[in-house]
Amino acid sequence: MLIFYFLIKFLNQRCSCLKTVSEMVAEQRKILQCFSAICFILISQKSVLIWSQNLAPTFMANMTVVRVTEDAPKGTSVFRIAAEDKDGDPLLYGLEGELASVYFTVNSTSGDVTIKEAIDREIYANSNDHFGITITVDDGLNALVKKTLHIFIEDVNDNAPAFKGLPYQADVAEQNEEVGMEIFKVFASDSDRGNNGSVTYEILEFIPSDNVELFEISKNGSVFLKGQLEFARASIYQVLVKAVDQGKPEAKYSTTRLIINVIDIPNKPPEYLSSVYHVRIPENLPVNTVIITVTAIDGDRGINNPITYSINGTSTFKVDNVTGKVTTASMLDRENMEELITIDITAFELVNGIKDLSATATTTITILILDVNDNKPIFYSMHGTSTDTFRAIVPEETANGMPILHIFAQDLDQGNNGTFGAFLQGPDSTAFNLNRNIVYNEGMLTIQVANSEALDFERNDFLQFQIFAIELETKERFSSFANIRIVITDRNDNRPVFNQDYFMLEVPEDSTNGYNVTCITATDADSAHFGEITYQLFGSDSVLQTFDVDPVFGVFFIKNKTLLDRETRPQFFVTLQARDGGGLTTNAQIRISISDANDQVPVFQGNSYSGFIKENEVKNIVQVQAFDRDQANSPNSEITYTIIDGDLVKYFIINGSNGVISVVKPLDRESMDVSLNGIINLIVQAKDGGNPALSSTVQVAITVEDVNDNGPVFNQSTYFVAVPEDQQDRCVFEAFDPDTDAELHFFIRGTECLDEKGRKMNSSLCKNWFQLTERSGSLVYSGPVDRESVQAVLLRVQVVDYNTVHSSNMSEEGHVKIIIADENDNAPIFSGTENRKVVVLEFVTEGLEVAVLEATDRDAGKNGAITFHIGEVNFTVPGASPVNKTTTESFYVQTSLNSKYMWEGSLRIKNHLELSLKGCWKIKIVAVDGGKPSNTVHHLLEVYVVNGSSKLQLVFDKLPGTVLLMEKQILSILEAAVPGTNVVVSKVLPAIKTSNLKRTIMDIYFIDDKGIVVNPDVIRGEIEKNVSALTSLIDLGLRAVGSLSSHLKSDNKANLHRVISILAVANITSVALAVLLPVYIRQRYQRKLKAASSISVAQLTSVKRNPMVFDVPGTNMYTTEGSNPIWNKTQFIEVTSCFNEDTCSDQQSLNSLDDNPIADEKDYFNIREPNTYKYQEKRGNVFFISAQKSDSENSHEATAHNFLSIALASHEERKCVGKPKSGKMINLLNNRRLNGTDL
Repeated sequence: MLIFYFLIKFLNQRCSCLKTVSEMVAEQRKILQCFSAICFILISQKSVLIWSQNLAPTFMANMTVVRVTEDAPKGTSVFRIAAEDKDGDPLLYGLEGELASVYFTVNSTSGDVTIKEAIDREIYANSNDHFGITITVDDGLNALVKKTLHIFIEDVNDNAPAFKGLPYQADVAEQNEEVGMEIFKVFASDSDRGNNGSVTYEILEFIPSDNVELFEISKNGSVFLKGQLEFARASIYQVLVKAVDQGKPEAKYSTTRLIINVIDIPNKPPEYLSSVYHVRIPENLPVNTVIITVTAIDGDRGINNPITYSINGTSTFKVDNVTGKVTTASMLDRENMEELITIDITAFELVNGIKDLSATATTTITILILDVNDNKPIFYSMHGTSTDTFRAIVPEETANGMPILHIFAQDLDQGNNGTFGAFLQGPDSTAFNLNRNIVYNEGMLTIQVANSEALDFERNDFLQFQIFAIELETKERFSSFANIRIVITDRNDNRPVFNQDYFMLEVPEDSTNGYNVTCITATDADSAHFGEITYQLFGSDSVLQTFDVDPVFGVFFIKNKTLLDRETRPQFFVTLQARDGGGLTTNAQIRISISDANDQVPVFQGNSYSGFIKENEVKNIVQVQAFDRDQANSPNSEITYTIIDGDLVKYFIINGSNGVISVVKPLDRESMDVSLNGIINLIVQAKDGGNPALSSTVQVAITVEDVNDNGPVFNQSTYFVAVPEDQQDRCVFEAFDPDTDAELHFFIRGTECLDEKGRKMNSSLCKNWFQLTERSGSLVYSGPVDRESVQAVLLRVQVVDYNTVHSSNMSEEGHVKIIIADENDNAPIFSGTENRKVVVLEFVTEGLEVAVLEATDRDAGKNGAITFHIGEVNFTVPGASPVNKTTTESFYVQTSLNSKYMWEGSLRIKNHLELSLKGCWKIKIVAVDGGKPSNTVHHLLEVYVVNGSSKLQLVFDKLPGTVLLMEKQILSILEAAVPGTNVVVSKVLPAIKTSNLKRTIMDIYFIDDKGIVVNPDVIRGEIEKNVSALTSLIDLGLRAVGSLSSHLKSDNKANLHRVISILAVANITSVALAVLLPVYIRQRYQRKLKAASSISVAQLTSVKRNPMVFDVPGTNMYTTEGSNPIWNKTQFIEVTSCFNEDTCSDQQSLNSLDDNPIADEKDYFNIREPNTYKYQEKRGNVFFISAQKSDSENSHEATAHNFLSIALASHEERKCVGKPKSGKMINLLNNRRLNGTDL
């Protein structure tokens, strides 16, 4: 409409100067040609190929029929929509129709169709098992392409046969129907097709069965009788019938029961409803109390004659002959009668009121008499009589725990009624106790001594106390007690006494039998028979066989002299016991020494002796020793040693008194006979000084040792050891030295630290991790080991023999390579330590990735493998308390390993996440490694649900990578400019590129402390007030604030529609102008004459309007009313770069008769790049008219851009737009807020 406006205006100006109609028509033709050129330029500027033909996509030929099994589970991919586009445009796929939305979901990008809800074929059985849906494809340029796709449902055996006409019931007379006849027929249908719907029948069971097959069924459902029925055996049969289809792989079936009623024939006696009657009654039951009711019925159910009853064999109970109620006839006493009573009840059938004695039945009632608490505990003596007085005689000082009295206690009641407690009471009761304190019905109570010191005859010769018994678990608490008297008797309390406790005696080794050695006696202070003493020896059998004592006088004598052998036993020990008449004893110890007689041969201490000497040495070698068992320090025990035979005797000498053998001159081991193997054997004799003298010999082996002349060596050059990094295991190294006297010492000569590829590292990392035990060669830990720092350690070790004298005592260096095995000693670490905040739009799809977290673990293998899961989810709505959510209902995390070899956790949304409520989701993401036990860390993520219209767009003239690097700096400036808010970046994307514009858009949201998204208009106002923050952002490349994407995106279809509309209107206008132009010119001349008189009084008027909008002469809202007649005078107002309302005054059109401001009462500032006007000048003589938008969009964009104008103007180098050059058209319109009314 703006184009037509300016065309008409320009036409009026031109036509005012023409003289004839033909000139005006020619001029109009030129204007239309110019208009066509302008349209072409506008279309080319938008990069739209209007006249090119874009082909619509087409479906593949096979997109006609699809088969889907009805048991396909939810989420199964069943087919893919296939289409092609000749132009290569990206395609979006979809489904339409009610059935499509119910059963399927489609991936709009790939075209994969998955099951949304299981399909039941039986629903579409009447439509040949299929239905149709509409598939769509869209290339974004052409109309939506649709096609009908037929979905054929393949049957599966998912329905069991269903019986019809239920319930099933048949009546059959007993012993009256023929075997093999059909008595009933069942029928079941199956809604599946083919074998899946073919049904056969079988009988699974019938109740009661009695192990007799009475019924059979055919494949078509007919039930036949196989045997005779008897009403007495069963009046009703339940036949379980199974109907099964022929489906594969697994057949389905259903069951039902056929009830067969057997019709009775009278031939049975009465029958009791219960075969056994049991009743339990208390013993205190009143007379005539009903205890049980017996019921009998006619055995022939169909006849059902009345029954009468009678009782047999008891006078304690009676029965009502009509009702069968059994009642008590007298009082009961359980303690004086049988506890279990049985009675017989006989039932008779009444036929016409008379007992039918041939139709009778008898049953037995078992009656258990229950106890009632009506007896108290009673004490009984051991003779079985009840009593309340007991007496016992006890000797003084009877030992503690000794039983002195047994009392039988009984409560005739049963159970809890007969349970009672027993205890002692009285001043003397503390000296005794009971073996038990609780008695169940009956039991033996034993009184035992608790304090034996209280039983002292000299202090008190009797004690008295009471025993009590009281019921514990009854409300009556019956009790009883009895008196007990304990009589104490005197006893023997003095022992015999010897005048000394220890006696020493000496007996010659050659003494004779009966030799009296001594007499030993004792005394006893007791009188009478308690003071009579007898003596007895105690000891080993050998002592008692050698010595004896007189039992009356205490004379000690020799019993058997042959056992006196000093060398065998020089001393004897025996115990002499004195016993008084009361049995008390006292012991005395006797030591008997045997004097010596010479009768023993010298004996060497060893069977043989061995000695060692190194070659070329002269020294004492070995000492032989013999002993003589005769008395020491006597001639019989003095021994002399001599060498009487052997190899190389001349080289040795022996000391006769002490038996030391020495070498007299050096030995050379290498020169010795090889057969000796370095060993020399000597024979040594030992002789005592007795008369006659006795002697013995022994063999002495002397080994000549080689001198140590060989150095040590390791058993292997390199050792490999694997050790865990957190355990203190050890490894022992082995070295070999051929010398027998080697003294090996182990040392570490160097340490090398290696990484996992065997490359050397700084040795200080592992220098002090291990050490060698010097003597044992054990490799032990000397400090903490960390596999994450060093993966292997190489030790250079050496062994030294301190005893080597004739060669090098050090070995060559060996190597120990220690592989450090990993332990799970490191927890996962998130790549960012600060908590993250992200935003999610309120309209999202299932599986949308919300955020990606990265974590690493320094451990190796499974210890370093990380999995992510959600630990806790809280949802906070502004003004409400946080709500805990289950971890499975809102979000889920996918774990993967990215290209940087970091574990990545992708937080995604589930399809049932309630995003309609705006608030904050606080999600605790947990990272767990694969070790055992595992290590766990968590990271808090805040997800805000926002509206897309709440975002603020910042446009930078930098590349996206540069903006991302400056992101933290930008956010810190924005948070400082708008305190009390958190700034969250939604995305950073490159703007849509035009021929002269390359920019980056940053979408951000401002969230206050309550979690509410702040209105972007409020944010703009805050930033506009903060000039320093705004300047800092401009220095970082900020060029616009708002929705720049609306300026950069092009709508090809809308442009095409505009151009077509313009061309159509232009043609109509051309025709209209040719008809109306003569009339119009005449009217314009009349208006021009009227306006000439008022132009002289026109004056400038200051109004608040946009200083960047040019005043076009003669343009105002009253143009159509003829208030502005001057069209032929062109006035251009010079536009400067001033943006201050005070310095730039608006001017009113000199040609206007009215005061018509273009802008409204608000001041708006249009943000433009400094080179905007230069760009306009390059366009030459062509108009540059900005595309119009709706009023609401223009208002939003002006608000988004205008507040930066002051800052941008001060930031740029004061670039102003000069006067238009000659021959070039001025930009007639730059204010996007102009609408049709203003123009």
